[in-house]
Amino acid sequence: MISLVRYLAADVLRGQRFLAPMLVFLGVMGMLFAYDPGPQLSAYSGSAALIYPICAWLAVVVATSEDVVRREITVVSAGGWARVLTAVAATTVLFGLVVAVVATVWAVVASPRPYTFGEFLAGLGAHGVCALLGVGVGLLFARPVFDAIGRTVLAVFAVVVFTYPLGRWTPLGWVLDALGHNQITPSILWAGVIGGALVAAAVVAGVRRA
Repeated sequence: MISLVRYLAADVLRGQRFLAPMLVFLGVMGMLFAYDPGPQLSAYSGSAALIYPICAWLAVVVATSEDVVRREITVVSAGGWARVLTAVAATTVLFGLVVAVVATVWAVVASPRPYTFGEFLAGLGAHGVCALLGVGVGLLFARPVFDAIGRTVLAVFAVVVFTYPLGRWTPLGWVLDALGHNQITPSILWAGVIGGALVAAAVVAGVRRA
């Protein structure tokens, strides 16, 4: 499994399609923290909200990095769709965690307000939860659930766009609400559980659809 994850990660990096979401992420982060973003935890709310669509985008990139023929070869070589989709999920989560770490450290470096280690860990956890939610959404509609990239993009875009207006009715809203009030609540943990469940459900749905 580790070698399969390494292969998928190397393939994504070689294809360079990850550059588009990463450049958007870095550009928006630069704007968010160009000035004093406010109290420590509430400053994380903007970057946490950003990580959600970025990780959904990255999930689609990882899931579709290989063309149909190469993916079939990978499936045969790896021993089935279950192993491949599990590796795709693991690879995407790893990319998401990297984005979460960058966002958390960025605030500490760019903000004029000092961060305690506890606030840093809280921010890292919140960013990680939002990354999981994004990965889950992206993989739920990626190949092999949807074979056409156009349908995948439209479905992921629609879910991401409609998540924000629903506010506290969504796990993402729980995280952003807690950060916006400069506090950490158990709802963030529950959002993380739901994010993990989404990723697992995406793997199961993909295996059944394949």
